[in-house]
Amino acid sequence: MSANVAMYELGERKQRAFDAVCCDFVVNHDVEKIARTIGMDGQVLRNMLNPSQPRHLTVPVMAMLCYASGDYTIPNTLFSEDGVVTIPVPRSEEERKTYLERVLQLSADSGELSSNAHAICTAERLPRSTKRKTLAVAQAALGNLVLLINDLEERTTGLQPLVQMGTEFLVNGAPIPGLA
Repeated sequence: MSANVAMYELGERKQRAFDAVCCDFVVNHDVEKIARTIGMDGQVLRNMLNPSQPRHLTVPVMAMLCYASGDYTIPNTLFSEDGVVTIPVPRSEEERKTYLERVLQLSADSGELSSNAHAICTAERLPRSTKRKTLAVAQAALGNLVLLINDLEERTTGLQPLVQMGTEFLVNGAPIPGLA
């Protein structure tokens, strides 16, 4: 019986978080432009994002909305309690960043998060907008870190890095059995 109560509370908490992030999405983005991009009327999309309207956001529309805007805060909010974060992978070569650019962006995001953490610790209350902005920076930093890890894995897979490491090992004076 208590498991059912806990599931109901989880569902209610997720619904409140979903409603809040949909309202924030409307405030932070040009819904008319995004609606045109996905082939939908702006008022219909705005109604889907409004929790007090009878028309609700469907999963396919949410996927198109996230893809068109590049903002994945809605699914991230839904999955946050499950320990899952969505990370968009760059679509083209122009969107890809170099290893150095990713490291520098990660440093900038970490600095901003540190600044936000300091401000949050000294504040008496935390406004929802501040919470959402801090979460957005944290999710962007996490996404950048995942892409940095992905880039490192792509660079170090295959035979070439192994051959390079072996050559450097031998050239730098590694003892070879029988010659030492």
